[in-house]
Amino acid sequence: MPTTIKDIAKYLGISPGTVSRALQRSARVSKETIQKVEEAAKKLKYRPNITAQRLVSGRTHNIGVILSKDIREYTSVQLFNSIILNGILEVAEAHNYNLNFAIDSQGKKQGALFRILQNHDVDGVLIINVVSEDIIATLRTSGIPVVLIDNHFDNHSEFAVNNDDRYGAYIATKHLITLGYPSVGMMGITEEAFHRECLSGYMQALTEYGLRVEPYFIQKGTGSMESTYELTRKMIKNNHLPKAFFVVTDEMAIGVIRGLIDSGLSVPQDVAVVGMDDIPLLDYVDPPLTTVRIYIAEMGRTAVGMLLDLIRGQYHGKNQIAIQPKLVIRKTCGAK
Repeated sequence: MPTTIKDIAKYLGISPGTVSRALQRSARVSKETIQKVEEAAKKLKYRPNITAQRLVSGRTHNIGVILSKDIREYTSVQLFNSIILNGILEVAEAHNYNLNFAIDSQGKKQGALFRILQNHDVDGVLIINVVSEDIIATLRTSGIPVVLIDNHFDNHSEFAVNNDDRYGAYIATKHLITLGYPSVGMMGITEEAFHRECLSGYMQALTEYGLRVEPYFIQKGTGSMESTYELTRKMIKNNHLPKAFFVVTDEMAIGVIRGLIDSGLSVPQDVAVVGMDDIPLLDYVDPPLTTVRIYIAEMGRTAVGMLLDLIRGQYHGKNQIAIQPKLVIRKTCGAK
């Protein structure tokens, strides 16, 4: 016989109503009770009747996940998103939610997103990376709860979970300055909002330590290793090379390192490099890349938790959550 709510209630010595509310993570139930009920449900191998839940709650128990079209273009984006999705899946499964995926189709009416909305197939939507403003506007008017992940829109009324990119750029640049490098460049990206956040942190560190901002030390790549490889070679050719680089993604940092090495320079002896992400790809980089670790899976977990509370009408926190990253020191920065 399958385990029922009454079985859990009897096991814990509480009422079935309390168990039911705890499984829905109701605000009327304490966090301690919710934890006890969830642990007991797992131990007793409780499987909820999703059909019955849908009839009672009027919810689909589906979450829409919209991915940027860039997922098809860059290795680092694919890795980053796969880690975010692991975090999302972990929490969604724990709360008996399914995921429906769609790729940003630049607002086209035949896109998967619009079919989802027309069919009322989801209770809420997660948007990963930058997507078109049309999609944001469409979702806003639909009334469906939406949480953005790794998006940097200027509209602070949107619910969003991001890495604190400004702080990440600041600690990376500060680290290079305190190691004694007289000039620190920044290899940014053409995605304006993300670049702006990183540039702000980078310039904050330069200003704090009295280093001059040299415009020709600040470059923008497209996001690929190839773009930063070519930019690095061009800077060397033009004799506009700083003694150290902060690079806004690890994939781009690998391109910088390869550009330096192929030009006969050593890392970090001639030029130091610090990236940002701490993606699994770094296990195969030589020399090992100093980077800023982004807690990518935690971004996914936090975003789903926020969305579920919004779906239930129980979210009372900040609209914007920025998860603080951490500097991971390896070999490319030249630290002893």
